[in-house]
Amino acid sequence: MKIGIIGTGNVGCACAMAAVNRGSAREIVLVNRNRKTAEAVATDMRYGTPLGPKVDIVDGDYDALKGAGIVLITVGVNEKTGGATDRNDPQGRLRLLDKNADIYRDIVRGSCGRSPTPCFSS
Repeated sequence: MKIGIIGTGNVGCACAMAAVNRGSAREIVLVNRNRKTAEAVATDMRYGTPLGPKVDIVDGDYDALKGAGIVLITVGVNEKTGGATDRNDPQGRLRLLDKNADIYRDIVRGSCGRSPTPCFSS
C-alpha cells in the first residue's frame, strides 16, 4: 500500500516513522509546502529503512499522492504560533480552529492549482 503524508512537522514525521516501523506501507510519500523540507525528512528516514521492513520513502507534490490508499493531513498552526499556550485560557486550542480549518480546506479543495477537485484524488 502507498501512504501519503501531507506535512513533515513533528506529527507528520511521527506518523511516517510509525508506518515504517510497523511495515504499514510499501511506499510513503511526504508532501510539505517547502519541498526541500520533505526531501530532507525522506532522506533522513531512508537511512534507517534497511533495518526494517521494505519501504520506499520519497518526497513529492500533490500529484505524487495519486493512488495512495490513505493520505494523512498533519499540517496546521501549532500552539505557540497560534497563541494557544496559556493553559488557563478557556479558548485554548480552539483559537487554532479557524486557521487550521482554512488550511485543511485549501488542501482538500486542491489549492495546488486544480480547484475544486482534491489534489490527491485517484
